[in-house]
Amino acid sequence: MIAEITAFFFSPRRAYLFLILAGIVSVLGFPPMNQWMAFVLSLAFLIRFLLTSATLKQKMIGGFFFGFAQGAVSMSWLINALMIDSGQFILLAPLVPLGMGLLFGIFFAFPAGISTYARSPFKKILAFATGMSLFEWIRSWFLTGFPWNLSGSVFMEQEALLQSASVFGIYGLTFVACLIAGGIALLPRIKPLIYITLFIAMIEFIGAVRLWSANPTNVWGVTLRLVQPNIPQTLKWDPTKSEEHFNRLIRLSKENNTSVTHVIWPESAVDFAVNVNHGERIRTMSALRQGSSLILGGMNLKQTRPPKIANSIFVLNDLGDITAVYDKSHLVPFGEYVPLGNFLPIRKIVPIGPDFVRGTGPRTIQIDKAPPAGMTVCYEIIFSGQVTDPNNRPAWLINVTNDAWYGQSAGPYQHFAMARLRAVEEGVPVVRSANSGISAVIDPYGRVPHYLDLGKSGILDAPLPNAIPATLYAQTGPWLFMGICFVLLLFSLKKQK
Repeated sequence: MIAEITAFFFSPRRAYLFLILAGIVSVLGFPPMNQWMAFVLSLAFLIRFLLTSATLKQKMIGGFFFGFAQGAVSMSWLINALMIDSGQFILLAPLVPLGMGLLFGIFFAFPAGISTYARSPFKKILAFATGMSLFEWIRSWFLTGFPWNLSGSVFMEQEALLQSASVFGIYGLTFVACLIAGGIALLPRIKPLIYITLFIAMIEFIGAVRLWSANPTNVWGVTLRLVQPNIPQTLKWDPTKSEEHFNRLIRLSKENNTSVTHVIWPESAVDFAVNVNHGERIRTMSALRQGSSLILGGMNLKQTRPPKIANSIFVLNDLGDITAVYDKSHLVPFGEYVPLGNFLPIRKIVPIGPDFVRGTGPRTIQIDKAPPAGMTVCYEIIFSGQVTDPNNRPAWLINVTNDAWYGQSAGPYQHFAMARLRAVEEGVPVVRSANSGISAVIDPYGRVPHYLDLGKSGILDAPLPNAIPATLYAQTGPWLFMGICFVLLLFSLKKQK
């Protein structure tokens, strides 16, 4: 029976079509659906194909088709960003699924091809699993990197399993997903699946013990207010709405704020250059009570010739003075700058001035009456192992973002999931203020005790959780697990004597 089913699905004429369908189904594993079994079963179909196909070429083509379908569908929400500016970028819309499909397809093709050189079925699975972890890490930095929807993010609702990210990061979760799928792909052979199940159960047990033994506490004397104005992106830069938007931020910030010590506004909260508009800064102070601070995203106008702009986070005291600034360092290609801009006849999507300039990288910033904080603007939070200053560890991470670009789509949920992963990896709370949502306080275990959903206007008052001692991943970054993967890959490819 198994032989007949295998012959039907994996015949040369049908296999690639079914792999495309499997890649589409795998998207159900990512937020907001979070159906991790759909992802694993789809991946098991790809692995079964790798175990039955004969040549390197067939394996790489099969992996490419699976990854292409997954990338094209799971990232299709990016088209929303092209529809904001009066449809000026609408002709580029077909390039989004094509480009994302090619990116994901290539990074699935190589691990699929690597499995060709392993001898036994289990070693083929091990080669594929380590290859996926290695190539997803490469995807995180190659050509500035795009580590969105890494395979391990399908486990976001499995909190016990998620704790392993504190040791091996998101790449370890990718390895786990591939192992589970591999065990299923080997059916009806039961023994490998039993071993893999026991291994995963051990990881889950350790994670459950970690959560059970956690004793969450809060920073004394700190009460945060996250402001979510929910301003549609189509109106965000409308000059006739500027005053209305500003007043909404002030009103939400002032509302019953007798105990609030720190107010946090989202990315690009105001439409003026914060560092050179002292009068406008003074107006923001009506949002604060005496002795409190305002943390907001805004433009930082550099006094250069010609002038340049950075996408920044400012910390203001109750007198309107700037006490700290962080400039975004990991910019969004085509959103905040155009790669090869001198040669490509297109402009960036964000309709503000020339290309933004980069900051110097992760920094830990001192904030009055609060522990030292790391800063990330929007997209920067997706980069595992790159969100904190390794020489000056922060006690919390602030992430300001404007996901209104993506509308009521899967994009903001996927973005939020990556913020949760950074909290687990680093062992620090993440405080996230988003224009349209999702705003939240995330504890160092990735749990979300305070949450304001997508598409709502409002405030979120919450204490600041204490950080926990630096995790192993915070100390080693991805290097420890990448070394383990490299050793396992060599083992899986070693010829038996």
